[in-house]
Amino acid sequence: MKHYIFADESNINQSRFLLIGGIWINEITYNAAKEECNQYKLSIGWREDTKFNWKNISNKALNKYKGFIDIFFKYNLQFNAIIIDRKEINLKHNEEKDEELGFYKFYYQLLKHNSISNTDYYIFLDRRNNKSDTRLDDLKKILINEQFIPTGLKFHSEIKGLNVKDIKAVNSKDYNLIQFADILLGAIGFHYNKRHLKPDASCAKCEFASYITNKLGTKNLIFSTGKKGYKNLNLWLFKTTIEKASYDLQFP
Repeated sequence: MKHYIFADESNINQSRFLLIGGIWINEITYNAAKEECNQYKLSIGWREDTKFNWKNISNKALNKYKGFIDIFFKYNLQFNAIIIDRKEINLKHNEEKDEELGFYKFYYQLLKHNSISNTDYYIFLDRRNNKSDTRLDDLKKILINEQFIPTGLKFHSEIKGLNVKDIKAVNSKDYNLIQFADILLGAIGFHYNKRHLKPDASCAKCEFASYITNKLGTKNLIFSTGKKGYKNLNLWLFKTTIEKASYDLQFP
């Protein structure tokens, strides 16, 4: 059976916490969830290609966003995210001193550690402007290839490659599940970066983030599950002191 990953990023510029995350889903569930999302949009007077986007949450649209995220919870979809603390991690700390390369190294971490071997993956990333045209090809190569990391003077630990059938950048208006990722990352980043505490914080965004929090039964969205996950949300706050070896893997 095919498995899909629909991923996005949030708080890329001028934020302490940068987030990359997405939805992991099998083909059968995807087809059902996609159809329900399309029907929901039509039911609220939107076109199927109208985009749910964190930055567009307003008091007027708030209930529509709540209804949309209800579909995510109805299907118990799996959301995984990696959270990078810019105070601790410099994305330019790599062999090429390239911030974009550092960003994609964390995309690798997210995809690799939340996927399993012997499964066919089709990966869709929200389109972004890259300086290098080979970023997705390089990402696919390193996901497929088996890697080895040092564990001592003599022994190495094998990291088995994934069956990545395709990886492409797409327009998120055409993919409802990237829109799920967008608004979830937006809400999590809203809390992690403490924007909900600012005097001029958007009331609609505060309420929407609280709506997700209530669904999860947590105090807020500032938590880290490591790689175990919490219900259907896995928020992995990356720690260089613990996980530096895996971050230092070389891209081709």
